[in-house]
Amino acid sequence: MRVPYSWLMEYLQADIGPAELARELTMGGLEVEEIQDWTSEDGKATDQVLVTSVTSNRGDLLSMVGVARHAAAVLGASWQMPQIDMGLLGEPVRGQTVAATEQVRIELANPSGCPRYCGLMMDGVQVADSPDWMAHRLDAAGMRPIANLVDCTNYVMLELGQPLHGFDYSLLQDGHIIVRSATDGEQILTLDQQWRTMTESDLLIADSAGPVAIAGVMGGADTEMSWRTTKILLESAHFDPTSIRKTRLRLGLASEASHRFERVVDPDGTLRALARVAGLLQETAGGSIIGPAADACVADVSPRTIVLRAEHCNRVLGTALSAAQMQQYLEALGFETQIEADGRLQVAVPTYRPDVEREIDLVEEVAIVHGYQKIPTTVPGRLIQSGRLTPAQKFERRARATLRAAGLNETISYSMVSQRDLDRMGYTADAPERDMLALANPGSDEQSHMRSRLLPSLLQAAEHNQHQRVESVRLYEIARVFMPVANDKLPCERLHAAGLMMGPYWSSSWNLPDESREPDFYTVKGTVEQLVGTLGVDDVSYRSSDHPTMHPGQCAEILLGDRSIGIIGKLSSTVQAEYDLDRPAYAFELDLDALIECAGLYSEYQRLPRFPAALRDLAVVVDDTTENTAEALQQTVEEAGGEYLAEVTVFDVYADAERLGEGMKSVALSLTFRRSEGTLTDEQVDQQVSAIVAHLEEKLGAQLRA
Repeated sequence: MRVPYSWLMEYLQADIGPAELARELTMGGLEVEEIQDWTSEDGKATDQVLVTSVTSNRGDLLSMVGVARHAAAVLGASWQMPQIDMGLLGEPVRGQTVAATEQVRIELANPSGCPRYCGLMMDGVQVADSPDWMAHRLDAAGMRPIANLVDCTNYVMLELGQPLHGFDYSLLQDGHIIVRSATDGEQILTLDQQWRTMTESDLLIADSAGPVAIAGVMGGADTEMSWRTTKILLESAHFDPTSIRKTRLRLGLASEASHRFERVVDPDGTLRALARVAGLLQETAGGSIIGPAADACVADVSPRTIVLRAEHCNRVLGTALSAAQMQQYLEALGFETQIEADGRLQVAVPTYRPDVEREIDLVEEVAIVHGYQKIPTTVPGRLIQSGRLTPAQKFERRARATLRAAGLNETISYSMVSQRDLDRMGYTADAPERDMLALANPGSDEQSHMRSRLLPSLLQAAEHNQHQRVESVRLYEIARVFMPVANDKLPCERLHAAGLMMGPYWSSSWNLPDESREPDFYTVKGTVEQLVGTLGVDDVSYRSSDHPTMHPGQCAEILLGDRSIGIIGKLSSTVQAEYDLDRPAYAFELDLDALIECAGLYSEYQRLPRFPAALRDLAVVVDDTTENTAEALQQTVEEAGGEYLAEVTVFDVYADAERLGEGMKSVALSLTFRRSEGTLTDEQVDQQVSAIVAHLEEKLGAQLRA
């Protein structure tokens, strides 16, 4: 908010310059970002403007009076309200949902969206340019002067924080104001000459013929005050902040009024602002008030009462303030305070401070007025327990370190994606990955849903690197994905890990064969195995699978026991084309939470072997079927290997129809035997190998290859 210094000092009675005032306000919680020199277009006025940054919970600081009140409390000075003649309103006609005078009838058809609406009629006003003092102040505060009728409402909004609106009374149907919900598809032409389509969640100001304004956001063009206006109806209302915010976001239509209503306007300030603007209009536009005012009010808002314990306040702040000092600080902010016999303070919170809800909020107010810079620095007492990482956090850090050690670079992407990203990934219309959580107010069409997988984000990053001519892409991301849960407002969040490899290993290809420069399926599989091994998980296996994102025959499902936790493989040519990737890319994604649930923080220590190992190579011929995988052969060997078999490794697969027969393949295995208490003899090793060969023949029909 722009706060002209000279305007503010009309209410603040303190001998202080702009620079020092800016420093004190910033220390008091109202940040002054800069001080700007301002000169009017006609050159008749100059001022210094304090540009403040108001937090979303302090709507009371979006007015000159609010800033003056806050500054006076921080400075220990006094302040004053502008002169307001409440007698201009007459004796307001009050009603709960309907308030009517001879000229004005106000009806609250949606009292939850608008709990209070006040109206006052004026006749005989003359539209003209605003006086220089008003035009200059509005201009310095960042609002363009238009004419006296509009400028007076804007002036009071900036002065008191209560947005106001004026209707051309002759354009209203019978002076009838109805505050109601819109109907789906209902349209209104707003002051910016744009047609707005409303929904039933929006709040409208209407007469008996149709809508005349979007409540709390912008007036309608059909009842706009113009140079021909002589009779006006002034509006001063209190609207539900949530309703105003939703309408403003949906329409993308921000205004000074909506900015204040979203942050809660004082419900008890409506009549005061109405009287103030009526007085200014009489001063600048003439005319007469056709009273009394109409005040439709569902219920009066009573001040919230909170108990403040002096000892608790001092314990939190590290101060030694008396209850009387706290009372003085709070009363300087407008809180009504009474000290009880037991030393506690009964504090009545004014209606313009809805942000103060709990005792700790009062503690903060005491700290602000006392001055944070005056609170002594103290050394905390002995810590009973220090903070530390949970086991899950330790595993997550270990997983990140492992993937970095494997040569991958961490990327951090948005948690929001669109259905278009899943189209590019090749997912079918009924794929479970498409069951995503839709955002109520997405920032853009490209970020309309919470992601259910990490790979779309990694592929976008790879695409960006490709366009930047980065040949070698090694990326990973560990982040949460979101899956909707039936009959539950909150989604299920799972921690996933995903990686992608593409392009050469080496920055220079000199003197290197081409086949050594690119990753393959086993490169990315080895990275996953390294991750699994680092976490100490044993029950992980791989099963050949089909996946719409992956290339047929180069895709595997990652299994934890019998449970599928991820996918690994080479991206299909279709997906590569969608992302404009000109090199083969390999990727994986797995449920890291599932691995962490089975992980072990510590590994069991094993002594280094003292005796040499005995090595044997074994080649067997088996049917080339999906059942006779390398993993199946390894498991079969381990079943018959006995206690001395330490390791089994597949090092070659060979197929030749002429030499081996149609539909046959040769698998070569390296066997390592070791005995912890002595050296194995050749006879012992040969006996174990014979048992293994017999078991392979019996279980898989394998034949020893000569």
